[in-house]
Amino acid sequence: MNNLFDRSSQQEFTWQSKHIKFFLDLKGLGPSAVEKIIEINPDIEQWDREYVASQSTNYEKTMHLLKDVEEIPPLQELNIDEVIHFKHPLYPKKLLSMKKNMPLLLWYAGNLNIENSIAVVGSRKIIPETAEVVDEFIKKASSLNSSIVSGLANGVDEKAHICALENRAKTVAVLPSSLDNVLPVSNRGLAKEIVENEGLLITEYPPGSPKNPDKSNYTERNRIQAGLSDLVFIAQSGIPGGTMTTAKHAIDNERKIITYSSKNNFEEYAGNRYLTMPLNENFDFSKMRFTKKQVATLLNKEFLTDYIFEDISELNLNSIL
Repeated sequence: MNNLFDRSSQQEFTWQSKHIKFFLDLKGLGPSAVEKIIEINPDIEQWDREYVASQSTNYEKTMHLLKDVEEIPPLQELNIDEVIHFKHPLYPKKLLSMKKNMPLLLWYAGNLNIENSIAVVGSRKIIPETAEVVDEFIKKASSLNSSIVSGLANGVDEKAHICALENRAKTVAVLPSSLDNVLPVSNRGLAKEIVENEGLLITEYPPGSPKNPDKSNYTERNRIQAGLSDLVFIAQSGIPGGTMTTAKHAIDNERKIITYSSKNNFEEYAGNRYLTMPLNENFDFSKMRFTKKQVATLLNKEFLTDYIFEDISELNLNSIL
């Protein structure tokens, strides 16, 4: 960015959720790009497309992306009781520390107060061994007043939310769909129970979004699960699998990972074994698409995961949190 004529320090932030949604809806603009635009032009009342482009790293590309935004058009107001933007005082603090692609807008139902939190993630086809481990893990986490974050999917996610409710722990469900289209349909009753028990449903997708979400919605959802948490627990993961993308997002955002290491060589735990393999120059980092810079940093670690346990009864979660 060219800071020679930077005006941003002279402006106050005046964007509303409706303005952020308008820019996020523009083709080619993701959260990081919109956040940069807001940083350059904090006062939406003083919108200046030419100035924003001049302060960006690529003038021509920015002008092309903003070709239809010479002025801000009249925008429909959004319900302030359902949507929150990243500058709002109630916006989850942990998300502000994300290293990239922080969600700028969140639609929610329930209690936004999220303090100590652990993401519990894993495969949709949960096996009995994993179910027992998740049950005991959440008993330990709830005794430490940790909130449980997961994605409401069948399998490990569903088990995590149910166990949290049984142990009177707050639980947060991060959705790949809008609040008016909670998925999977089979867990809509569980979603209602979460909200009724001081929990939270949260999503990037506004009401009226497509009924059949893109596959990318699920991996994007996973980054929020990691971002919301102090610790990410990998209960059961195959390769490939969505759980591995959550682990990747945890590493990208410098969140700690704890992984269950089964004594059984089941295919359902292939991802767990990968995360707990010793790191060296022969390690296959390509399975999680790490950059060369990340690989160089990760080679200073013993494993991709930060903590490993085999016997849940011996896990001292208090020493980790």
